[in-house]
Amino acid sequence: MIKSMTGYGRASTKIQIGSCNVEIRTLNSRNLDIKFSGSSLSAELEQKIRSLLSEQIQRGSVKVFIDFDNHDSERSKSFDEGNFNSILEVIKRAEEKYDQKLNLSSIVNLNDLFKYKEIEIKDDEKTILMFSEALKSLDKTRLAEGQYIGKDFLKRLDYIKKEIEDMEVLTFELTKTRKKEISEKIRFYTEQDSIDESRLMQEVAYLIERSDITEEIVRVNIHINAFTDYLKLNEPVGKRLGFLAQEINREVNTIGSKSPIPLVTSKIVEVKNELEKIKEQIQNIL
Repeated sequence: MIKSMTGYGRASTKIQIGSCNVEIRTLNSRNLDIKFSGSSLSAELEQKIRSLLSEQIQRGSVKVFIDFDNHDSERSKSFDEGNFNSILEVIKRAEEKYDQKLNLSSIVNLNDLFKYKEIEIKDDEKTILMFSEALKSLDKTRLAEGQYIGKDFLKRLDYIKKEIEDMEVLTFELTKTRKKEISEKIRFYTEQDSIDESRLMQEVAYLIERSDITEEIVRVNIHINAFTDYLKLNEPVGKRLGFLAQEINREVNTIGSKSPIPLVTSKIVEVKNELEKIKEQIQNIL
């Protein structure tokens, strides 16, 4: 079962003197890039969390937001005397300049007169467990989106197989025409006084090769079956799927060059359009 690189997970826990919430968002990216924002983690805890994330998220852009709600915020704040004196000095100069008495409370938000001690979240079993729960939540959303992408792949592959089958039928008529051309070539050479057997065989081989798309069709179906089998694996398959999509595209191009029938050309365009959509989706899976 394939897994998307896009997902969201969250969890919360009670720690120290408050509660902590964590949100993890992931987006597609070629490499693993982890960024933290919000409340601070201790250096030791951040390293442990990075290791935990790296184990479960092989590739992608990872944004971790941590929100700490201090239930005992009164203890963590103190009066900012320096800031208070600076404000008083500004008010005093303004009163002297404009000859008007100013009210401190109408100018300054009282919360601005206090300093808040930043609490650093330290290593704690509950904190590690919280991140593990957030990762489980994240994994569910990534699997759900991966399941949706997998169904989309199957739908597009079924469409491609049908179009390839139609091309085979249409090209069969062309092959009959080419066989007639071969017969005429043979008749032409046999009417000559001297027959260049080597040249005759080259002409025959060339005409047959120009119209025969059997090998390409067989290879396309092999690649499609392999693609479908990879979707069932419980491991990262994005790079392998990308390779198969390129191989299918290469075979389709060869079919187009061998079959000049306008209707086949139209179907080639439709198949290549579906392959482009598949390749875009492959960029978003592991």
